[in-house]
Amino acid sequence: MSKQDESEAISLFKELAKYPEVRSAKFLNSQKHYMNVESVWTQRCLEKSESHKFKRNCLIDADTSEVITRSNPQLHLECDWHVISPSGQKSVVIRKHIPDKTKPAEEKWYFEVWASSGFCEKVINVSATEKHGAVYDDDGAFGSVAWNTAEDKIVYVAEKKKVESGSYFAKPSKCQDNPPEPGMKFVSTEDWGEMLVDKKQPVVCVIDLNSEEVKVVEQGLENMSCGQAVWCPDDKGVVFSAFFQEPFRLGMIYCPVRRSVLHHYNLETDSLKPLTDENGNISVRSARFSPDGSKLVYLECKAGGPHCRTQKLMLINWLEKEECSVLIDIFESASSDYDGFHGIYSQNLTVNCWDSCSTHVIFSTSCKSAKHIFSVELQTGSITRLTDTPGCWLVRDIQGDQMLASVSCIDMSPALVVASLKDLAKGMSLSWKYLDPVTRIPGIKWQFKSHVPRIPNPVYSSLTYESIVLQPSNRTSKGFILFPHGGPHSVFPAAYQIYFVSLVRLGFTVALVNYRGSTGFGEASILSLVGNIGDADVKDVHQCAEEILEEFQLDKDRVVLLGGSHGGFLAAHLLGQYPDFYKAAVIRNGVTNLVTMIALTDIPDWVLQEAKIAGYMPGKVPTAEVNSYLHSVSPVAHIDKIKAPTMLMIGKEDRRVPPSQSFEFYKALLCKGVKTRMFVYPDNSHPISSVEAESDSFINLYKWFITHMQ
Repeated sequence: MSKQDESEAISLFKELAKYPEVRSAKFLNSQKHYMNVESVWTQRCLEKSESHKFKRNCLIDADTSEVITRSNPQLHLECDWHVISPSGQKSVVIRKHIPDKTKPAEEKWYFEVWASSGFCEKVINVSATEKHGAVYDDDGAFGSVAWNTAEDKIVYVAEKKKVESGSYFAKPSKCQDNPPEPGMKFVSTEDWGEMLVDKKQPVVCVIDLNSEEVKVVEQGLENMSCGQAVWCPDDKGVVFSAFFQEPFRLGMIYCPVRRSVLHHYNLETDSLKPLTDENGNISVRSARFSPDGSKLVYLECKAGGPHCRTQKLMLINWLEKEECSVLIDIFESASSDYDGFHGIYSQNLTVNCWDSCSTHVIFSTSCKSAKHIFSVELQTGSITRLTDTPGCWLVRDIQGDQMLASVSCIDMSPALVVASLKDLAKGMSLSWKYLDPVTRIPGIKWQFKSHVPRIPNPVYSSLTYESIVLQPSNRTSKGFILFPHGGPHSVFPAAYQIYFVSLVRLGFTVALVNYRGSTGFGEASILSLVGNIGDADVKDVHQCAEEILEEFQLDKDRVVLLGGSHGGFLAAHLLGQYPDFYKAAVIRNGVTNLVTMIALTDIPDWVLQEAKIAGYMPGKVPTAEVNSYLHSVSPVAHIDKIKAPTMLMIGKEDRRVPPSQSFEFYKALLCKGVKTRMFVYPDNSHPISSVEAESDSFINLYKWFITHMQ
């Protein structure tokens, strides 16, 4: 590889890194005729190896959605939460403060109550109450913060207070009536895994802003982890999800299938009532009340099994105290009916997901190889797609008759858009107005491609799958990169992503493969892969490669592989099953040996569920026969056939796919004489997403591909 190639890659990545990404967006302090949009963005700073975070405000006309004024970017001060009160007249900012930087364990948590006029009314040190541990951030699993209607209380989630234990040899304290049992300081308690490190037992807490007293909801929930709390409309109680943690905790991130119960806690009577079956095998999350307080919706799916399966949208008529009913059921197949809707695959609903009339629920979900916004009308159950152009559309906030969303696509960086929901009530299509100038990335063309499996599944025989093909529009293709996603039950949406765009701008054709088992194609597609990993998914990806090579007349001698997690599992399989076809590979935190993974991963259930091992129970030790089967469907079963140069990349703190998976594969390849290189990124977990690791890994994988395509 020439220095010119390397310089081109560095220069291009620096150029594309300047495009910011939306972190959050919401309406605030809105008036009758005007809406104020506050958004927080992140931008990579490669020179400092960090992300810059800034916020912008945009004032729009409530009737026309036209932008009136737009503020300059402002430095965003770090905080864990910034939540506006229902009236818009107050906000709470929650910050972590470490008085002595040499003692990070002595962190303190402060609630700052701000008035809309711009001054701080009150600061409360919740750590001083000694009622709980660290306050949870917006982690996507447990953390939540919400005001009550009267704006005198806040419900939030924190770590359960830990009783400190001393040494057997220390003198007992005379100040304690019931001193803790000694010798318990080093007892191990598992946490909730990848990206939830040190989060072990979350509890729901309510703080009274006047008395500054904190109430912890824990009676009857001693062996549960609670979160995602919201206020009841009458301010007398809260509703939250409680997750079972026995016999041990399983990884929660990317796995919205953990068994749980929806609970209602009454603050006045100090009583707890389950809203869903405590003995049911279900996972429930994202409870959301309607603006008029009459209805409650939440997401539900079967507990266990595939980790990202189709969700039901459930409804409770709150005022009538009716049993829960199904508003949107599981969609088995990706039919052409229902306005292109193929089921709900969202892990959470937006905090404000109702229209102002409490007649429609609005949500984002995968729709084959795109993400769209849909609404469901409660009375009829009618489902309507609210977005038209393909890409990645995400609901950010709803206030009154205005909806705020973000949108990006392969060749367009993220932008904020608004639409009036008055058109929805009239049965008209929504008219989206951009709050930002649209930034198109030149030099790229892309399209969806449908594939019919050559070997259909005997149970689900009518399934198809897709790929997104990206090509340089102004230069000859240097080579072909085949890129299957991880999961396996996830999807590559047609969203802007710096890796995809950079590789195409540097001259590669890239295929993002959404093989059978991907989300957005119906529950049948997901279930079809269970018990067929290492076979059906591998065949789908390889078939995709052959069809794209032929259709786009690409060079068959310049095909390489890129994949992470289960995508890395597939890349490693393809190297061994088709050793003369692929010229090189880059595998990021890839699964390579299911036998050795099961004891170390935070999701041991994934291994046995995806392999469809009958009778799996947490903690059940696999038999010799099971281990033999797991080995046979692992990439290591084909290690002797691998020839292509292989680069491995590891996030050292990965709890999902243990780094030992890559170390094991690396050493085996070295012993076989395969050209191999490995990069280990400290302080990075499964995504390998820090600015330094992301940029370094990109340049290195680009150099690897260019070198081994020569």
